[in-house]
Amino acid sequence: MSLGLPDSLLGVAWPEMVGEYHVAYSAAGIISMTISICTVIASLQTARITRTMGTGKLVLGSVLLTAIGLIGFAFTQNFYLLILAALPLGLGAGAIDTSLNDYVAVNLKPHHMNWLHAFWGVGATMGPMIMGVVLNNHYSWRNGYMIIGGIQLMLVIILFFSLPLWKQNKQKASKESDDRTTSFGTVIKQKGVFYALLSFFFYVGLEGIIFLWGSSYLIEVKSLSVGTASFIVSLFFASLTIGRMISGFITFWLSNQKLLLYSEIALLLGIFIVAFGAGSVLFAGFVLMGLGCAAIYPTMMNETPRRFGERNSSSIIGFQVALGSVGIMVLPPFIGVIFQRFTMSLFPVFLLVFAFILLGATLVIDKGRTATNA
Repeated sequence: MSLGLPDSLLGVAWPEMVGEYHVAYSAAGIISMTISICTVIASLQTARITRTMGTGKLVLGSVLLTAIGLIGFAFTQNFYLLILAALPLGLGAGAIDTSLNDYVAVNLKPHHMNWLHAFWGVGATMGPMIMGVVLNNHYSWRNGYMIIGGIQLMLVIILFFSLPLWKQNKQKASKESDDRTTSFGTVIKQKGVFYALLSFFFYVGLEGIIFLWGSSYLIEVKSLSVGTASFIVSLFFASLTIGRMISGFITFWLSNQKLLLYSEIALLLGIFIVAFGAGSVLFAGFVLMGLGCAAIYPTMMNETPRRFGERNSSSIIGFQVALGSVGIMVLPPFIGVIFQRFTMSLFPVFLLVFAFILLGATLVIDKGRTATNA
């Protein structure tokens, strides 16, 4: 929830913010890029910091950083100070994402991982709702950031008192760990890691393309109204969150490998429906895409220790989070340029290409693991 709360705030608040800072509308991209770059940096350093601090203290400190960033947004009167406030927001987000994914993957069960990511969806839904209520009641956007920052501080207090619970798993979490530095060059040589990183790059980029360009595609190509298009895309978010809740229960009787494979097939079917469907069928297409996406990210994370061993899982998860951040930072704007240059009708084509790359990488990794075990 802490990770999800700030994720969608900027997009909701920016139309109000831009007038106060007297900058170009596109300047939001500078803030977003700053957060993403800091997320990548933190993701790559999390394994090293976790060995020193432990997961509990790192998560506590990271949530505190995000609270500082959010409250900084609320008080800054200068655009350049806004960029400065974005630094702790990005650093905290990257550390939380990497450390929690590794902790859950090593210590807990697949259903915990799916529910962990489902509550990211709860936070990502609550954030814009809170900001929307603030703006609709004619309060400043700064009040919205203060409220979310206050919620983060309450989570900091809860995490502080929960530190003894993390210590119960400290010995288990450190099993098979060592102090060696795992460089990108070392990690990428391990069998299957390249395809895992490729999966995260294209999956998170695919999600970002749906978030950013889904409404435009429905309006321009499928001739839907702005309201209908927005509602359909919101169904994608809802089905993504609900799907993760459901996936947690599915893992009790379905293996991670099968869940991941079936999810990717469902995603492909949803994209085909969106490409060739019309009218009310498009509702089903976006819902199916959301359900297909639901378990992919958490399941790939949960599979990391099994695929590559617990000893290097923290470093590999850090690289996976980093590549995912790069994917969502690079692919949606790049694809947007192609849409502008050619046609928005290419939207489902790119989704299909990326989904097939994801499916192919999954099959290659699983085949490699089967061959190794044999």
